[in-house]
Amino acid sequence: MKFVIKCFLFLGFVFYLGCKTNSEISFNKNEIIFVVEMEFNKNKSKNELKEFSQFYTEAIQTNELETLGWGFYENDGKVTLIERYKDDKAMIQHGENISPGGLLEEHFNKFMDHYYIKKIDVYGNASDELKEFVKPFGMPFFFRTPLANFSRN
Repeated sequence: MKFVIKCFLFLGFVFYLGCKTNSEISFNKNEIIFVVEMEFNKNKSKNELKEFSQFYTEAIQTNELETLGWGFYENDGKVTLIERYKDDKAMIQHGENISPGGLLEEHFNKFMDHYYIKKIDVYGNASDELKEFVKPFGMPFFFRTPLANFSRN
């Protein structure tokens, strides 16, 4: 009998979750995604790149709580870094952290010693403030505005 009651409660809970409407699910319409196309420094071994990428990922995870996701992906000598930010302010905070005098300045200097950035695609509704903020970095930014999208929290 206890088993039947537990099954009934479990099924009721599953049914409740399945009946949630979109208005009850938390969405983030302000998410900004950076897709960074890079090549790795040929003077670095694959193991050095992997170790540094793990180190840098952990530094971002620890120090930037508004960064939603971060990942390095490798294919045939090319690396793609995908950065997900809660909003423009979170990305600007990352930019301040890696800038001279920032919390992660030394880490970013090492990053630039490991990787060469070829292109940065920015997906989302980037504000004029964000577009102006990234200009001094002197990197090839391409802004892509959404036609239709969603991002769950």
